[in-house]
Amino acid sequence: MSKRLRRLYHFFSRAKPGSRNREKLLLKIKKKFEKQNKKKRDIINKVTHFITTNYSKVVFQKDDIRSWQKLFGRRIYQTSIGGIRNALMRKASTPVEVGRFVKTTGVCPVCRTYVKLNMHQREFTRPSCNSTFDRDVASAIVILKEGLCLWDAGETPKDENASAMVEYFASIPHVSVSMNREATSVRVW
Repeated sequence: MSKRLRRLYHFFSRAKPGSRNREKLLLKIKKKFEKQNKKKRDIINKVTHFITTNYSKVVFQKDDIRSWQKLFGRRIYQTSIGGIRNALMRKASTPVEVGRFVKTTGVCPVCRTYVKLNMHQREFTRPSCNSTFDRDVASAIVILKEGLCLWDAGETPKDENASAMVEYFASIPHVSVSMNREATSVRVW
């Protein structure tokens, strides 16, 4: 929540019930929330438009976002990840949804073996195949491979448009994009 919104709530709580000032403050709070929601919808539309026009298949995991909100609170609510997923389901020509209970985190994309990871471990190494992966990148590759198996396309993952996607996301106002080795993280604020 922004400082401006917190301040409006503070003044709203101190205003006399039924007063004209309280009604004005309530209207200002509603306008502020409406402005934030419009920003989120705009970002969702831009992201889904880019993905659906540049990729023939869209693969994602069906996760329970409400349980994420219980764990991480407002941080998940502010990312609007659920809105992006729902928009991709509606707009993508071939959305492929990987099951919610498919193990993806801690699975090596090369040898498909599982490694138990804690939340603070960002990288893992598999001595059997001599590969090191960032946990998010490995999870994304496993989701992609699993989705392509579900689609039965037999394609191998390609990463030719990754830099174009990062450049496009960076051009959207209120979106923060960073490249961490192979991983790309997108954050909406």
